[in-house]
Amino acid sequence: MPVTSYTDYLRDLKTVIDSIGCNPLAYGYAVVEIAICRNGYGYKSRQLLSHGSLTRECRTGRLNADCWHPDNEGLGQTETERFFDLPEIYAYSDRALTAQNSPLSRAPWDATLGIFDVRVCEHNGRPRRQRMLFAGFADSIHAEFFLAADHDLVVHDHNPGSQFFEWRPDETEYVLLSAPATFTRHADSGLLARCTSRSIRPVNPAS
Repeated sequence: MPVTSYTDYLRDLKTVIDSIGCNPLAYGYAVVEIAICRNGYGYKSRQLLSHGSLTRECRTGRLNADCWHPDNEGLGQTETERFFDLPEIYAYSDRALTAQNSPLSRAPWDATLGIFDVRVCEHNGRPRRQRMLFAGFADSIHAEFFLAADHDLVVHDHNPGSQFFEWRPDETEYVLLSAPATFTRHADSGLLARCTSRSIRPVNPAS
């Protein structure tokens, strides 16, 4: 089965995320959790849209640090926008969660990792959700090396898995709070916490 490119998928996902901020009244609720990992640093953000009100919280820090700090300078937003603009995007399947060298325990030296957990419910629409772990590259050469090394761990033929999945109906009950709780590094959803846990370390070609 061919490896699936997620470049266009990520562009479409950005359109959905942008529309939440530009037209919040079109949604009954929305939750957008993003974690970006690059060059030994992590950037996490959580947006909550409830009752027409949109709130956002961001934190950043070294991947091997115990304490992250509020991202008052908007570094995470810059990194997220940079990630959206990368020309080569692929995604990991559930197999990556059980691999000895899982991307959740290392940050490839030539890649930017991004996990996007998005729940949305448009007015008069059905709730839907997607959760994907992407690997982005600035050029095709690094992307080809990545595909050769992690070929068995990436998504083939749009078959990610049950932990990572493309858009699907969200049948789980989701209770929205009036405002998002202030999160710590270990208070997010499980995969987001694992993606930015202290076990992640940058990997360079010499290691």
